Amino acid sequence: MVSGMEIAAAVAARHRELDSVFEAIDPKTLLEASELPGWSRLTIVCHLRYGAQASERMTSDALAGRPTAFYPDGRSAQRPPTLWPGPGENASNVVRSLRECSAALDELWAQIPAETWETTTTREPEDNPELGSITLLQLAILRLTEVEVHGTDLHLGLSDWSNTFINAALPMRIAWLPQQHSPSQASSGSWNLVATDGPSFNVAVSQGEVSASQSAHDAADATISGSKADLLGFLLGRVAIAELAFSGDESAALQFTTSFPPL
Repeated sequence: MVSGMEIAAAVAARHRELDSVFEAIDPKTLLEASELPGWSRLTIVCHLRYGAQASERMTSDALAGRPTAFYPDGRSAQRPPTLWPGPGENASNVVRSLRECSAALDELWAQIPAETWETTTTREPEDNPELGSITLLQLAILRLTEVEVHGTDLHLGLSDWSNTFINAALPMRIAWLPQQHSPSQASSGSWNLVATDGPSFNVAVSQGEVSASQSAHDAADATISGSKADLLGFLLGRVAIAELAFSGDESAALQFTTSFPPL
């Protein structure tokens, strides 16, 4: 089990890496397309900045026992403006702001005691659900997901996903699959997700009910295999199922992404 302090340290390390990369490039490079379809590099930087701001605010609210939300004004209304520079800002301004917001988040998380990461949870307003009630540890894993995944989306030479990120995010994403389920033509099905370098998981749908557990089941309709990194990439929409190995019922294997669309 990866601790909150380890996740916070990994986030801070990725923040430093991002900062070093941005210092070494011409800011005009940020106006170019990223590896994420439809997003420029600057769009990603703006998104990472807002994520740092939201994570710091949600952490402070959770520690104080206040209700909180990633998008206090609602996702549809608030998210679009966060993907662009503010009035009068240029790329250099956004990078500097990201550095400041990331440093403030790192400073806050460095002060959190070890036991608090899993005992303190966020409380969303009932009329503004986004992430659900999550622990500070889960909030930190989401931030690590942002900076690791979008860091590689920038295509600026940042390092590959860290083992800390993969080992923390893969089981969390598996556990969240019941919340992610999208009703499809298939009302039932079961899949083994087997990491060739780590754990195996089983995901099953029966009469609309979803279960997810760590261990493969012999009776699964299909088995999807790959490295831990590739399975995580698959769940995050960064790796296509065609890049993985699968056995059993091919149509059932392909049905997985319909039943559980990447977030």
